[in-house]
Amino acid sequence: MEKIPESVQKVLGHYIKKCNEELPGLLAGLYLHGSIAIDGYIDGESDVDFVALTSRELTDKDISVLKGIHVNLAETCKNPQLDGIYVQSSNLAAEGFFYNEGTFGKAVHNIPVTWWLLKNKGITLLGPAINELPLHETTEDLTEYVRKNMNDYWATRISAMEQKVDQLIHYPVEQIEAEMEWTVLGLLRQFYTLKEKDIISKIAAGEYGLRELGPKWHGLIQEAIHIRKGRPERSFSTNEDRVNTMIQFAKGLIESCNKLQLKSEVKLENYQIAHLKQLTDYELTESQLIYTSHPSNALEVCETDKGRYPIVILSNGVPAGFFVLYQGEELVEYTENPNAILLRAYSVALPFQGQGIAYSSLELLPGFVRENFPQVNEVVLAVNLRNEAAQRVYLRSGFEDSGKRVMGRMGEQFVYRLKVKGEKNS
Repeated sequence: MEKIPESVQKVLGHYIKKCNEELPGLLAGLYLHGSIAIDGYIDGESDVDFVALTSRELTDKDISVLKGIHVNLAETCKNPQLDGIYVQSSNLAAEGFFYNEGTFGKAVHNIPVTWWLLKNKGITLLGPAINELPLHETTEDLTEYVRKNMNDYWATRISAMEQKVDQLIHYPVEQIEAEMEWTVLGLLRQFYTLKEKDIISKIAAGEYGLRELGPKWHGLIQEAIHIRKGRPERSFSTNEDRVNTMIQFAKGLIESCNKLQLKSEVKLENYQIAHLKQLTDYELTESQLIYTSHPSNALEVCETDKGRYPIVILSNGVPAGFFVLYQGEELVEYTENPNAILLRAYSVALPFQGQGIAYSSLELLPGFVRENFPQVNEVVLAVNLRNEAAQRVYLRSGFEDSGKRVMGRMGEQFVYRLKVKGEKNS
């Protein structure tokens, strides 16, 4: 609790007390993420973001009582405000509820930023430790979401600004300054995430921008930081300069971030002895090793089983990932197709995660299989029912659920398949 300000502890204490009194047994877990988790909380400005796990599905009565608790807290404790989501402890991916600025609504909360931040930096107040929760969001999930958000939400927003510059420059200065803080620091947070594979506060993102970007933008970034901190110093004297510079900055930063995505050239290559050292030093997290094999272990098995073909994923010529293609007696457990091949031990090394390498490598897979295994017309794989992050990667890459289930070392698994089309097996 050391990093939680006293004012926040007071509000949380009231909230937990009310929930336990009016809805005993409902809260199975309570966790903080957001600004407090990344040391960006500003007293009087920031909200308190939470995730509440419920022991049961919420009834209409539960919803009414919870809404009343939040409304009462908002009236009695003006700052900080609690904003958060309610999900069932038995199924975090199921439809749940949210409370935000007076609104209590129903939604599926599938934003990777929340779950990644909770998984990596969250604070446990009640219930199981965070590392015991079924949180599978990877850094790759996070950066993919950020890229999409930048090119959808932010690009659209900036385009709309550009269309009405003549109107914006006549808005009250306070309104333009609020937009400047939101846009400049918001985009810099995304810039930081794409480059550093992490999440930081708005002010920290502004300071990062001052270090990473040229002096052309320092006045704009510094003014956004001052606005965020509530300081009076300003770099611009007119709204026209603020708006035009902000638009130029935003367009340039979005373009730079899109170029970051293009830097990695991904290739698939049959394993060679020259790859051994890097594959031996290959980094994966403990949670990832629950579902896949380390390349060094997989290579040992390949030495004695000639039906296993080790494949290396290269990023700009450097081993960044690994998998095995298998054809042997065990194939019949996964498919009745004698012309199929099994994908096993797939992974991307920790330093390369979040760069789109997984998607690129899986896009290359059909062509690689056609070239090296001309008799094969289908790739199959097994993925653990609990490994939702991997499921998303495979499904987005063209695999589909075959409907078959098998048992693996960590429990039941889906069997996915991908058709390999070509002149020889179409």
